[in-house]
Amino acid sequence: MLFRRDGNEERNEHIDMTPMVDVVFQLMTFMLFSVQMSGGEKVEVPPARHGVGVDEAGATFLTLAKPAAPGSQPHLLLGHGEGAVATLDQARQAVADGVKQGRRKVILQADGDVPHGEVLQVAGAVAQVEGVTVHVGVQELTGAP
Repeated sequence: MLFRRDGNEERNEHIDMTPMVDVVFQLMTFMLFSVQMSGGEKVEVPPARHGVGVDEAGATFLTLAKPAAPGSQPHLLLGHGEGAVATLDQARQAVADGVKQGRRKVILQADGDVPHGEVLQVAGAVAQVEGVTVHVGVQELTGAP
């Protein structure tokens, strides 16, 4: 049996968009949390334009030299890059010896190819020596306004 509507009967039809909006937001949230954030991009740090320099006579220098091969560990050198290759413990001891001689500042220099995580690791290890302030060496700006 067929039922027919009357021609003058008003139709009450609409589309409920709420479930679709909910699903779209759930998909967006899933994509946001499941995307793997890529790290390790090379960060270009501009040369210093302003700031107060550190007195070199009252500082201990440590240098992180460029790794010999890609993916290898950088060399930690005691001094301005001409010193012997050292471990973190040896660097910590050199800083402690410097504190005994009145050098309470540490200037940590690193080559541009050294990963930032390695610089943080050395800075964290050296900062364990009590009374030390760690400074990051920057390239002095020359010839710019």
